[in-house]
Parts: sequence; C-alpha cells; structure tokens
Amino acid sequence: METQGRNEKQNTAMKTALIILGVLLLLAIAGMTIFIVKEGRVSDKNISLENDKQILMDEYQRMKTERDNSRQQTAEVKANMESMQSELEQQIQSRDAQIAGLRARATEVVQLQKQIEEFKLMQTEYENLQKLHSDLLISKESLEAEYGLLSDKLQSLQDSIDASRGLHAYNINVLTKWDRWLWADRYNVSRARRVDQTNISMELAGTPFTLPGSKTVYMNLINPVGEVMYPSTETFEISDTGEQTLFTQMREVNFTGESIPLNFTINHPGGIDAGIYLVRVYVDGQLVRTKQIEFD
Repeated sequence: METQGRNEKQNTAMKTALIILGVLLLLAIAGMTIFIVKEGRVSDKNISLENDKQILMDEYQRMKTERDNSRQQTAEVKANMESMQSELEQQIQSRDAQIAGLRARATEVVQLQKQIEEFKLMQTEYENLQKLHSDLLISKESLEAEYGLLSDKLQSLQDSIDASRGLHAYNINVLTKWDRWLWADRYNVSRARRVDQTNISMELAGTPFTLPGSKTVYMNLINPVGEVMYPSTETFEISDTGEQTLFTQMREVNFTGESIPLNFTINHPGGIDAGIYLVRVYVDGQLVRTKQIEFD
C-alpha cells in the first residue's frame, strides 16, 4: 500500500511536474512567440524606418536640389533684377531727358503760340496792307496812265518845241527854164528833155522858240533813182539818223527873227530824165521840208 501510495504520490508528483513543465513549456513558447512577434515588429519598424530614412534622404536631396536651383534662380533673378534696375535707371534717365525735352518743347510751343498770335496780328495787318497795296496799285495804275498821257503830251509838246526851235522852209517854188537861142526862153516846162535850168526858191522862218544866229542850209535834189544830183565833195550829218550824206548846194544864213528868202539855181547841161524828183531842205542837219517834182 505504501508502495502504491508512493507510486500514487510519485505519479502525482510526476503529473504535477509534467504540468509545471508543460506550463513552463507553454510559457516558453508564449515568450518565444512574443519575442518573435516583437522581433518581427522591430524588423518591420526598422524596415519602415529605413524606408522613411530613404524617403527623408530623397526628400533632402530633392530639397537640396531645389535649394540649389532656388539659389541659382535667385542669383539669376538677382542678376535679372540688377539688369532690369540698370535698364530701368537708363529708361528713367531717358524719360527724364525726354521730359526735359518735352518741357523745352512745351516752352517752345508756348513761344510758338505767342508767335502764332503775333503772326495772326501781322497777317491781319498784312491783309490790311495788301488791301491798301491793291488800292495803291490801282491808284498807281491810274496815276501811271495819267502820267503816261501827260508824258506823251509833254513829249509831244517838247518835240513840238524842239521842232519849233529850228528854222522851217515855206513856200518852196520850183521854176524850170528851157533856153531857146532863137526865140524867147520858156519857163515851167514839164518835159524833162527841155529842162536846162531849175530855180528853187523858198522862205526860211522861225518861231518864238527859235534861237537867233548862224544857220547852215543844205538843199538836195534827188533824181528818180534816189541819187543826189550834182553832189559836192563834202558831206554833212543828218541829225535824226547820224548818217553822213552829200548835198547839192549849201547856204550860210544869219537868222535874226525875220524870215529869210533863199534861191538855189541848178543848171542841167546834160538835161534830165523823166520821172519824179525830190527837193529836200535841211537846216543844221535837220530835215525841214520835202517837195516832189515830176517831169514827163
């Protein structure tokens, strides 16, 4: 019984030990499980931390790159700002110069406006002067017309006075003579072949404007072909043309205010031809009378 009791006690102790061992084993397994789980969790955390670290490193690199880019951009922006500031200063200086120029132009514009006002006043005065000038031109034309008429009248009067200052030939008579040996001479013959002598008589008279003194009278007998008949060896000057011409006969007279009778006798020893002849009388080179004679 004791043995049985002992066996039972031993069995009980064995059971108890086994139970305790089982409990310990379970506890060990539970601890191992917990440890394994914890190790897994730590590993996962490490992996997660590594991933976060990598993410942070990537983010750091990205931020560093962005910082570098930002610094570069900032430098470029700063350079651009400095360039823009320089350009802006230049533009400001240019604008200031333009503003100064505009102010100067504004001053010029004001002066121009004043000049325009003055010009308007001058234009009004000019228009008035132009109208006055037109009126004066009309008056001038009228006066010039009157002056022309008066000048013509004065010139005509002067010419008349000048012409009247010289001697004039009046009452020119031409008497032809035919010498007949056996019978009495005949006068006033009209046949050219019978004319042996021509007697030309005239009177010289002056006007109140004629100056007294010595006068030279030239008489020319011009044949039908325009030649001076029986020309002298000397010449005289025709005052109207300045031409030097021969003369048929010449007389020196002294004018005292009274009329002077003159006679010119021309012999025709060889006779004359039929046609129209001219008698021209000059006093001091001035033609004073012309008479035409016609012979059959």
